[in-house]
Amino acid sequence: MDSIQWQIPPMPQLVTAGHGTWRPGMQHFRRSFDLYDIVFVKSGCLYMAEDGIEYTIGPNHLLVLEPGKAHEGWRPCEVPTELYWFHLKHDSEHRVVAADDIPWSLVLRTGTDKDLQPGVQPVYIPKFGAFRMDEAWAALELLVRLHDRLTVDGVWRMQAAFVQLLSVMQQFVRGSAAETRSSRLAADVSAYLRRTACEPFEIEALEREFHFHPDYIARCMRRHTGMSPVEYVRHVRIDRARRLLEHSPELSVRQVAEAVGIADANYFGRLFRKEAGMSPAAYRRLHAGYA
Repeated sequence: MDSIQWQIPPMPQLVTAGHGTWRPGMQHFRRSFDLYDIVFVKSGCLYMAEDGIEYTIGPNHLLVLEPGKAHEGWRPCEVPTELYWFHLKHDSEHRVVAADDIPWSLVLRTGTDKDLQPGVQPVYIPKFGAFRMDEAWAALELLVRLHDRLTVDGVWRMQAAFVQLLSVMQQFVRGSAAETRSSRLAADVSAYLRRTACEPFEIEALEREFHFHPDYIARCMRRHTGMSPVEYVRHVRIDRARRLLEHSPELSVRQVAEAVGIADANYFGRLFRKEAGMSPAAYRRLHAGYA
């Protein structure tokens, strides 16, 4: 399945939404604009073309029509067709990727108090397909109802329904992705490294445990988590160190380093500063409310 990848921020913006039933003989007019036009068919069948590519949108199907591409009905509805639709604007470029190529285990960078801008994060929605739509219908019905009777009190509820719908759409993509050997291996290695993160790291141990060459394991990890095995271990250790610094004031910084498997306190300090943007002591003071 193809999916559309966005980067956020900026967040997608809802422009309008609607619901209706098209009678037999109705056909979408030709149109091209700088918005995404997303159509969900609940019953019946809608026939849409985008830049000459024809789609048959049957029950429990959706289609995302992309900005700047001409779309139109390529044949009229033959039966009553109930559908929902909404238009959204997103001001960053998008690309079409295969769901199987999405690195779902990618570890994303978290912000620190030194950051002045939010980090860039990938999100996905399906391009076209049939799905189990129970959650989507509920979110669409709420979205349209709030949109049609919009009040100041309902603005945040409408935006929350919109974001929930986008989240459901990403789950469509996630559910359609085939589990490959490389993704299974990356998931298994990640779980193993989390269990053993406090022990001395040896790449040979991964080869003995999983019976693959270390280079192949590293390639799978990079593809699906964005990190090599050693980088992943460092990430897990520093994440655990953060929690100890926040919740275990009785431990010194050296003891925290040893607790997460790093014997050299100076090395731990350099790693922590690189990951968190500050020293362990400064991080502890900040989260204790003293800085």
